[in-house]
Amino acid sequence: MPVSAPVVDPAAAAPLDGAQPAAAPPGADPTCDDTARPDPLPVPGSPRSQDFFRSFRTPLAPAPLYDPPGPRRVGLQAGHWLTDQVPPELGRLQGGAVGGGKQEWEINLDIARRTAALVQSANIQVDVLPATVPPSDRANAFIALHADGDPAGVANGFKVARPGFSSLPDVDDRLVETLNQVYAADTELPRDDEHISLRMRYYYAFNSRRYCHAVAPGVPQAIIEMGYLTSAVDRGLLIGDADNLARGVADGIQAFLSTLP
Repeated sequence: MPVSAPVVDPAAAAPLDGAQPAAAPPGADPTCDDTARPDPLPVPGSPRSQDFFRSFRTPLAPAPLYDPPGPRRVGLQAGHWLTDQVPPELGRLQGGAVGGGKQEWEINLDIARRTAALVQSANIQVDVLPATVPPSDRANAFIALHADGDPAGVANGFKVARPGFSSLPDVDDRLVETLNQVYAADTELPRDDEHISLRMRYYYAFNSRRYCHAVAPGVPQAIIEMGYLTSAVDRGLLIGDADNLARGVADGIQAFLSTLP
């Protein structure tokens, strides 16, 4: 892999053969006191889950754009990767979609690594992150990569969302629009905006108000569902043409970074 900076990738040697990487209990993190934080995520579909999402719709206070001197850095999260190693505050994260003999985390990690190589070739630092992001993580952009699932097997396409409680709504909107335009052009997948969910807009890694292991305010943030593992058309790209999808994400990231001061 031609890289210009190391990738934060604790399971880089793990084979993508359908088996989860070996579990290891998360070590104590001195910057996160899990015992002092609220209860873990509510069970999906439970009465408390609706109240949980409603309680976090109030926007965060405006924050200055994170833009330190030095090389730019991007955080790429491979959704659902190493969910067996999340800290207690994230203890009910789900395993993700399944299709074509693949678990979603395998697809997300594969494309995250390919995207990282492309972005790093432009002298931009990249961290490939698992389900647990570093406490109050900071970067010039954070993008969570996911693949979707539709029980009916009908839906196809991609969708991008930003935090519903964004501290940088104008910047986050620009990130979303840039990813929408570039990813669509590169992959020729249709946009599926009508299926953007609350779980995308209120994604746990965006929720620094509740979780220690979340992205800090002031960081441009977005989540992209790159296609449906349950769609034969999308699956052909997610599994059979991952380089093309990675190019779409990488081009979108670079186009967005070029708009920053």
